[in-house]
Amino acid sequence: MKNKSKELDVDFIGGQQQPITKEEELAISDFIRKQKAKRKLQVIRRTKIKASQKSHQPA
Repeated sequence: MKNKSKELDVDFIGGQQQPITKEEELAISDFIRKQKAKRKLQVIRRTKIKASQKSHQPA
């Protein structure tokens, strides 16, 4: 039997008594955007390394 999940109130973060401000919201969005870009670069580098290793291996 599956447990029922509780619906979270996402307007409040970390037990705050008031919603986040626009400035805080923009800061969080900017941080997430930077993290996604960083992750994307890591994946690209990883695939380049794998591709170069395959091309250097003798058949």
